[in-house]
Amino acid sequence: MESQQTTADQVPTAPVLDLAELDRIWRDRYPGCLPLGHLLRHAWSERWVRFHSLPGSKRYPDTEGEYALLLGRQHTVLSDLDAPSWLLVITCAWDESPSPVGRKPDLEAMVPATYWCAVVADESAAAGDRIYSHLYVSVLPNTSDALDPLLRAVADWRTADVILAPATLDWLVHPYDGGIDVIAPSTAERETLKAKHRDWLSLHPSGQ
Repeated sequence: MESQQTTADQVPTAPVLDLAELDRIWRDRYPGCLPLGHLLRHAWSERWVRFHSLPGSKRYPDTEGEYALLLGRQHTVLSDLDAPSWLLVITCAWDESPSPVGRKPDLEAMVPATYWCAVVADESAAAGDRIYSHLYVSVLPNTSDALDPLLRAVADWRTADVILAPATLDWLVHPYDGGIDVIAPSTAERETLKAKHRDWLSLHPSGQ
């Protein structure tokens, strides 16, 4: 798999992160949808497909072999999407305050990032009950060395609402503890992915 074979010295220079441009592209491509992983499948259901991490829809890996299978599926999907050499990676911290807060120390060390913004998933909640998601953005190489520590943290439920995407935001990948949600570039490309990895799909009628 190309993304796993690429070494650090082969990766082209990282693109410059432009938060204003990221704002513009997100609003253009995903109008009315907050950049929170758990909301994507509802907002863009016509382009959404969910793949489970392990056979039998097992949720959490117990062995290194199961971690390898989980990570292999996720890298395969990125390869199927023609993921570029560098990916935008959104990570989160959560707090009752709208003021910027830092992420957990292990996540800070694992994924250096730039603060982007704070969003509220439930605007109907009373002011004192609102939880703010503080979004951070990184530009990471599309390599196993760069991505796997984060993907393992998601698989172990040590962090959530992670999104991986190209700079164009043509597609989005949301790993969660149990699998990955993919917002494909189009409905047709979603169907191609589903057909290619039918054994990874949920047996539930809703696809969850």
